[in-house]
Amino acid sequence: MDACDGRVYQDRKPCNRYACHFLTVEFVLSALTLQERRVAWLMTSVQFVSVLSFMVIMPLGPDYAPALGIDTARVGWVMAAYTLSSALVGLFAAMVLDRFDRRPALGICMIGLVLCNVAAAFAFDLWSLLLARAVAGLFGGPAGALSVAIVADNVPPERRGKAMGMVMGSLSISAVLGVPLALELSHLFGWRVPFLTVAGMGLIIIIVALRLLGPQRSHMGGTPVPLSQAPRHLMRIAYGMLPALAFALSFIAIVPSFMLISNMAVFVQFNLAFPREQLGMLYMIGGALSFFGMRVTGALVDRYGSTPVTTGAALGLAILIWLLYYDWHWAALPIVTLVPGFMVFNSARMVAQSAAVSKVPAAEDRAGFMALVQSVTQVAGGLASLIAAAMLSTGPAGELLHMEDVALVALVITLMAPPLIWALERRVPRDAGISHRVRAVMKGTSGG
Repeated sequence: MDACDGRVYQDRKPCNRYACHFLTVEFVLSALTLQERRVAWLMTSVQFVSVLSFMVIMPLGPDYAPALGIDTARVGWVMAAYTLSSALVGLFAAMVLDRFDRRPALGICMIGLVLCNVAAAFAFDLWSLLLARAVAGLFGGPAGALSVAIVADNVPPERRGKAMGMVMGSLSISAVLGVPLALELSHLFGWRVPFLTVAGMGLIIIIVALRLLGPQRSHMGGTPVPLSQAPRHLMRIAYGMLPALAFALSFIAIVPSFMLISNMAVFVQFNLAFPREQLGMLYMIGGALSFFGMRVTGALVDRYGSTPVTTGAALGLAILIWLLYYDWHWAALPIVTLVPGFMVFNSARMVAQSAAVSKVPAAEDRAGFMALVQSVTQVAGGLASLIAAAMLSTGPAGELLHMEDVALVALVITLMAPPLIWALERRVPRDAGISHRVRAVMKGTSGG
């Protein structure tokens, strides 16, 4: 590929020999194909179960903590158990995932996740719940990396923002449908029922996904790296300024979210006196707005790039953190506006950053690289939850003390994202946004 090819898509200034084919290329880039859309929706469904399995523990804190005798300020431990175990297994998964067909690997991970949700439903104290969640992390981390890798394998970079917006939208779908349903089931039947429900949904979705998803071996064209050399290969794909920026950006993306979201339900209920019976509505509104916001974000990333979108989302998120945790009375905004707004800007930031990070690895290294990214994010989430739990204490009425200090740390870290993503995008090769499919169209229409 020469410099002219890069300018067709990056700067929209085609060389003369491609001018007559510009409309053809624009048509190719206009929307996801039917097959790409199918893969994106299947992986969105898989991610829905994976994300919900992880997310369901957060808003249920006020319900299971008293039942199991857990201090509400230590709810973050349960999240940390999942994220840290997921991070550890991610290092191993990064060395082996690219050696296999992604389809059966995904099936194994999801079945393990389903069984772990059943185990969590039968937890009888803090330690049994921690064990169930830790084992769930061993399956959930690789499952997330595989689903993102499958989308990246099947959707070219110039349309990947839309596809990533769909897949990352599973976070919002979980908030719109899963979390409110879990809260209502817990309110009516007890906190154990949501875990059993997630397990049942996961079993159905993975059966359907495996039936409709074809073999995923496009990354296996070359000779696989011998397992004895896998650690060295892993160091190779993780070495350099570009991977380092991707890992730093992934770390920065997660820390503010986990420091605040892991304690969000407890904070709004006990500190802000938000009614317990309306928590489901709060998450539903936030999830619904985030779902559509993610779709818009994906299109904006495809059009303008990740840097301006991340910058806008980070600034909006910082403002909402300040209002929610410091001065929401001054703004006279209701909680039902601030919390959903927080979710919208947080999810938009994650879509933009995920699209940028997905351009870093080569296709044959993608699952391994994304598993490393997953490990980084899980370490970030685990550390964020533990740090927040260490900073917090519980007041006499169950309220969280020192939450404003946690929010200040999250706000400062949030504002570190724009310069990082700017540094990453300016180092991504200019032809990283052009897929082999578009090159084929250009070659065919030019008679080459």
